[in-house]
Order: sequence, then C-alpha cells, then structure tokens
Amino acid sequence: MTTDLDTPDTPPLDAPLEFWEQRIKASRWLITKTTALGASAAVLGVLGQGWLEDAAPLFPFISQNYGIWQAGYLLSLLIIFVVWAAAMRQKFGLLENSKKGFQVQLRIDEQNERRAQRAREARERRQKLEEDRDPVLFFKSASRSKKFDY
Repeated sequence: MTTDLDTPDTPPLDAPLEFWEQRIKASRWLITKTTALGASAAVLGVLGQGWLEDAAPLFPFISQNYGIWQAGYLLSLLIIFVVWAAAMRQKFGLLENSKKGFQVQLRIDEQNERRAQRAREARERRQKLEEDRDPVLFFKSASRSKKFDY
C-alpha cells in the first residue's frame, strides 16, 4: 500500500517518454484495426453486390427497382469508404503527432541532462577552488575593547 508520502513530487524522467511510446503503439494498433475493418468492409461490399443481384429475382420490390437499389448500395459503399479514408487519415495524423512528440521529449531530456551535467561540473569546480584556497583565519585573538565594558 502506497501513501502520498511514498510517491515523489515529480514524476520520473522516463514517464513522458513512456507516455509517447505507449501513444505510438496505440496509434499503430488503431491503424491496424482500422485497416482490418476497411478490408472486411471491402470484402462485404463485393459480396453484398453479388447478394443484391441474387436477391433481385426473389424479392419483387428489389427486382422492380433494381437500378435504385444498386445506386443506393453503391452510394452507401462510397460513404463508408469516405468515412474509412477520413478515419485512416486521422489515425496516421495521430501517429505522426506521437512520433514528433516523442522526438521533442527526447530533445528536452537531452537538454536537461546537458544542463544538469554543466551544473555538476560547475559545482565540482567551485568545490575544488574552495579546497585549493589557503585557510584564512577569520577569528584573530585580538584584545577586546574596553570602551563599553562595565
């Protein structure tokens, strides 16, 4: 069981990179699923056209207006394709955004590491300079003034 005292105030440095990596993986998975849905819709679209042709003689309302049914079916396939293409574009945009975010986070982490390294080096230089100085006696054993002694 963890308490608020057990967790640090700032997240670990790897947390942003892990976020971007997870987002890239999720984006790729979404692209894969959307592609699979599009492929299955295409297969069902091709099969549906055949099913519509096979059903025309069986159902009089289809055979009487077969041209309208076929046009409606093709229009619905076209709408599904446009929606699928828009979804794919969105998913690829999300993947590209995630990759850019990951690269930016890498640059930020590298800059922070360089800044921390420079600070460590400056601290070490100051400490070395302080060690190299001659010890100075700050307290001299001088006689005290008697002016205000009571």
